[in-house]
Amino acid sequence: MRRLHQSVRVIFDALALASMFLATTAWAGQSATSIAEAGMPANCADYAAAVSKSEGNFNSTSPTVNGVTCYGAFQFCSAKGSVTGGTFSQYYSGTPQQFESDPSAQVAAWTQYEQNNWNQASKNGLTSAVGQQVCYGGQCATLTQSSILKACQFGCASNGKLANFVNSDFNCNAPGTRDGNGTSVCSYLISGSGYDVSCFTAQTADGGACMVGGGDLATSTTTTPTGNIPAVSSSDMIVPVGTV
Repeated sequence: MRRLHQSVRVIFDALALASMFLATTAWAGQSATSIAEAGMPANCADYAAAVSKSEGNFNSTSPTVNGVTCYGAFQFCSAKGSVTGGTFSQYYSGTPQQFESDPSAQVAAWTQYEQNNWNQASKNGLTSAVGQQVCYGGQCATLTQSSILKACQFGCASNGKLANFVNSDFNCNAPGTRDGNGTSVCSYLISGSGYDVSCFTAQTADGGACMVGGGDLATSTTTTPTGNIPAVSSSDMIVPVGTV
């Protein structure tokens, strides 16, 4: 009987490990190649893949947390207490099932979301952080346009954590630069540095305007997001803190 119990325990332990492995691979994110095949300009696909790696796959549905469910490779989220609404319905007019089966729609929606974030960050003076040397948590980086976009996961409002960092003369230890879990906006700024995001910013890395037709901007073959695109002030996407 004791041997039977030990055998059963071994089986359950193996199943638990297998489940953990499957959960990990299910959320491994989309590759740059698969995202480019779905319509993302190749030069921005590496950044998109880096975000997707911490968010999900094209067919990912998040667990429902506090009534909110998120969908796809970039985790567009529902309104609280609903399977739709929220940022998901601001950028897509179909059902979650249709969204998850349409990688091109996901890439197009996220492209528009990133463009809105860049426009809001520019309007609020947050892009002035580009070129700053920042060190935090033992890591240092020169901030780039992709740093700003990644830090916009904290929001790009004029009174948000990224704004508090900029308005404090780029001080990572300034009040209001961390979320409720203690995650600093500087960790996002540093980890997001160095990617080509010109198809979202319409600028080269040094701030110059991109040439239309030169491969830096989305082409006419890129799928246009369905649904009504919201004003920038309402375009914050809900993401789990520290997962991007």
